[in-house]
Amino acid sequence: MKNFTYLCLAFFCCLTVYAQTESKSNIQRVRIDFKTPEGYVRHLLLAFTKDNSATDAIDYGYDARNRDKLKDDLNWMINSQRFVIQGVGAYSESKRYPFGMFLTNSGPIEISLTALEHFDTSIPVFVHDAWSDTYHKINDLSYKKIMESGVYQDRFFLAFSDNKSHQSLSNIDNVLNDVSLNYFRNSKTLQVKSQGKPLQLKLYTLQGQLISSHDLNSNTETHTLSMDHLQSQVVLTVLESDQNYRHNRILIN
Repeated sequence: MKNFTYLCLAFFCCLTVYAQTESKSNIQRVRIDFKTPEGYVRHLLLAFTKDNSATDAIDYGYDARNRDKLKDDLNWMINSQRFVIQGVGAYSESKRYPFGMFLTNSGPIEISLTALEHFDTSIPVFVHDAWSDTYHKINDLSYKKIMESGVYQDRFFLAFSDNKSHQSLSNIDNVLNDVSLNYFRNSKTLQVKSQGKPLQLKLYTLQGQLISSHDLNSNTETHTLSMDHLQSQVVLTVLESDQNYRHNRILIN
């Protein structure tokens, strides 16, 4: 196993900014390591600001972009851009933060929690696989999986409660139950009945490569998309609202 660890200049520059803050306890940190199929390690940092001085969007001085061009990598995704450090607002167990996994090589990957800093009590940390809708707690045991090469966005998230925990917080898990998605083989079209909800539809190959993305506005209740450009294959569809998502596998033929 290789012991080489990626050292990102932006990572340490941003750490210096945090270190210069007088009230260090104001920053709660979650440190994550990602081990690639070749055994290299990427360090990631998620920082919570108790005073909400940072947001879930891009914040100068809190977020550090990924400037590396690595064959295999895991990054925070903010507005479809890649970061190695993300500063956000106050900690909330209902929030989740998307990863982007970029793999040139197939093989075993590992996502580990290496440290929690400045939390009054230990918090649970999960890797959420949205495709299988499973949660893996990484406080004591790393998340390990054999992955095929590809780009995986909208699949893996860092979460702080599992599905059972946040079902009781609200009924957002059922928001998309009244949205229908159907494939009509004769016309080779995909039809989404959004019930007037603004949605985004993304199509992926089973290897995680994005095929297309479609914004479904709330002015139209039924959206019909041609699949003529696709060869016979199984595609993964991901429907997203502001608060929830839904995924299906569809055979295009």
